[in-house]
Amino acid sequence: MASKLIKKVCLLGDSSVGKTSLVRKYVYDTFDDSYIATIGTKTVKKELAVNYFGKELNLTLMIWDILGQKEYRKVQSMSFQGTSGALVVYDVTRPESLQSLHDYWIPELQKATSNIPIVFLANKCDLIEKECFDESDLSKLASEYGGYYMLTSAKTGENVENSFITLGKALVGGKDDASVSVKKKIIKLSPGEVMDNIFGHFVEHYGQETDFTMAVLRKQCNTIGLDIRNPSKDQILKLIDRLAEIEKDTLSPNQIIKNKVERRNYLLRM
Repeated sequence: MASKLIKKVCLLGDSSVGKTSLVRKYVYDTFDDSYIATIGTKTVKKELAVNYFGKELNLTLMIWDILGQKEYRKVQSMSFQGTSGALVVYDVTRPESLQSLHDYWIPELQKATSNIPIVFLANKCDLIEKECFDESDLSKLASEYGGYYMLTSAKTGENVENSFITLGKALVGGKDDASVSVKKKIIKLSPGEVMDNIFGHFVEHYGQETDFTMAVLRKQCNTIGLDIRNPSKDQILKLIDRLAEIEKDTLSPNQIIKNKVERRNYLLRM
């Protein structure tokens, strides 16, 4: 009888590099090139069989598609907790998204994790001439963190399944890598950072699983038409009021008032 394993893995990288499309292609074998801003995280499950030194393992990947807005540091940090491996994605048509992996995403990931395998993905490779593509920067980055790398296309499917299988095998084999970088505190908050703090505060006090709480936040944001890429002050105030209404079922009146005040204090720092 095959052994069964369940592992949490994260997809991370800048907004619109194609993370959600990669997940959709791998799990559902469909592709949608319309831009979708992930609110918090999206989680899907995929089962695969891994042959490890002649032994068959049934591996279930819990795939977390992480919000790509850099202002949402707390939400990302909470999402990284318990991660066993990561697919780190950049867009080959946007060189700055590769630099973001080194400057932001890897340090942030490794503040919350250590000794996890990483697969680096150069996505949207269908949009470039491969013979002209210089892999040296990507190869150097992967080598620096002891990871793998490959070119992928969510549109054509190139290396999409292979990237997840590669990570799956690394999870079973116990690939090692670790690095930590400390960021300076931000005193003045951008609108996105205000939202990040409100999201984190709600997750901390709502008392439910993070994935469920993120679904609640997504619903509320969608209901009031809040654009997480550029939220207005009025939209944030509406969200704070709606979250207070939701908490009436589980928290005391005093705690609800306290939460509302603390969330409004984040807004004052915008």
